[in-house]
Amino acid sequence: MADNKLDDLKQTASELGDDLKLKAKEAQLQGEKTINDLKHNAQEAKLEGEKKLNDLKHEAESKHAESKAAFDEKVDDAKAKAEDLKSATQEKLDHLKTEASHKLEEAKLKAAELKHDATVKFDELKEQASAKFDELKKAATDKLNSFKKDDQG
Repeated sequence: MADNKLDDLKQTASELGDDLKLKAKEAQLQGEKTINDLKHNAQEAKLEGEKKLNDLKHEAESKHAESKAAFDEKVDDAKAKAEDLKSATQEKLDHLKTEASHKLEEAKLKAAELKHDATVKFDELKEQASAKFDELKKAATDKLNSFKKDDQG
């Protein structure tokens, strides 16, 4: 019965460990998905910027002075958007790293707690088994002595 309780505790600890590993992998995949989404958005913004640049180039041929000012403004806007997107991507990545780190620390603490609980329970079961063994040993000794007295008497 003590082995069953210990096995149950080990099984529970193993299941919790597996759950925590899965949650960490899930957080990692979510982070990678977010990064991929942000990269895709950056490529779209870059493509959009390239399209606008091409349009402005054709207009510049007919209205050079007027179009050049508009072109410079669009380029600056595209650079600002790209920089904003880069900054947002880095912030999101940093946030995800921090979150993953916190989850890992929580998992470590939970694993340590479960290990401690299992150790305490195992020690309690050892004490109970030892006490029960001592009782059985005493009962057997008493019975043996009783048989010896009966034989002598």
